[in-house]
Amino acid sequence: MAPAFSKKIPLAALAALMLAACLSFWLAPAPQGAPEVEYWGHYARVGPGLGFVVNHDSYGYLAVAQAPGKLLLPQEVRQSRPLYALLGTAVGYPLTALLGLAGRAGLTPPWPAEEVAFYGFYSGFVLLNGLVLLLALWLLRQLFDVFTAGQGSRSELYALTWVLVANPITKAFFWTAHQQMFAFLVPLFCLTLAIRLRLRPTLSWVGLGGLALGLGVLPLVYGSFVLAWPALAFGILRIGSDQEPGITAGWPAKLGKTAFSAALFGLPTLAWIILLELVGTTYYNHEAERFHQLVWLLEARHLPLSEALGLVGGKLLEYLASIQLMGLWLLAGAGLYAATRWRIRAQPAAALLPPIAGPALAWVAASFVLFFALLGYYPERLAFTLLPLVLCLLAALSPRWPRRYAGPAALAVAAGWHLYVLLSYGPFS
Repeated sequence: MAPAFSKKIPLAALAALMLAACLSFWLAPAPQGAPEVEYWGHYARVGPGLGFVVNHDSYGYLAVAQAPGKLLLPQEVRQSRPLYALLGTAVGYPLTALLGLAGRAGLTPPWPAEEVAFYGFYSGFVLLNGLVLLLALWLLRQLFDVFTAGQGSRSELYALTWVLVANPITKAFFWTAHQQMFAFLVPLFCLTLAIRLRLRPTLSWVGLGGLALGLGVLPLVYGSFVLAWPALAFGILRIGSDQEPGITAGWPAKLGKTAFSAALFGLPTLAWIILLELVGTTYYNHEAERFHQLVWLLEARHLPLSEALGLVGGKLLEYLASIQLMGLWLLAGAGLYAATRWRIRAQPAAALLPPIAGPALAWVAASFVLFFALLGYYPERLAFTLLPLVLCLLAALSPRWPRRYAGPAALAVAAGWHLYVLLSYGPFS
């Protein structure tokens, strides 16, 4: 049962924290045209010393949301994630209509129709950013109770959510039409899925089929949702229990269900590809075509073994280099884990993390590291998909320390982190 204090932290408080942190980034240093800083966008000034960067990718999202039929055109950039564009359509048209009514009532400037549409759809995507990030905060709040076994403090929870909303990714992408807020939602969703499946009775074949199909729709919203399937497999294999030693118990049925779930999980994407073929369009994945994401592994198989190994080694080094700032949080998590383990060295190692949540965290973290290490495209922003998982680890360790020190220390770290990100030059894309 969740502790009483968590229920007293309303979703509105998390929304206020999110909005305050994201609004604060309007105060961040504006782009100065430094050649060593990647800058794909333009600066929108909203007041003296206030502004944010409109990422140039925004115009592609807006165009498809306004005319979703573009998704059926050959080599459409958003074709591999059609449902997100349709979400933009679903919120963009009502907001555009409201802006039109406001203009006729004299509540907004008399913009031309094309400007009304631009502001309506643009604000719709910002609204989606807010909803996605708020859902991530809600999941973190639920997971906090699980990882602390009800022993965490309110100040520690606020500190963790503060870190999640005040980071370079929200700074660069919250106020633009983009999908980067999913970098926080997807790992928390996968971790929640793994834990809940592991705690509930074994799924029937029918229940598993329905769940796998439903989860298979999510990669059509955002590609990293493909990692929901390893989380589903965690629950199927019943990993992380002293009573059920994983795959070795009843392995034929478990492996059969795993294969069954994989086939159904891929069915929605296959159906979308077939639909495109029926209208005469060849499925186009922009990330695979332009950045060779994952497909570089298929290309490497044609190389001599020594060259293939060298290519893989080089890619892994690129991945490690991309971690950079996120690496500080990984070191912090590892350092606190080691210090906490030493502090409770008289207790069994298994007691450090909750019995099911600990293995689920390890499983999900491993799947994310493996996936992004093999992706072949390594912008620094992708490394921040690990941040929510590190925060869950920190949540699990915090009750092992005196509360009179842990809570204030966590808030001080969160405030310092926010200030550092706010005053830093960039990122802008």
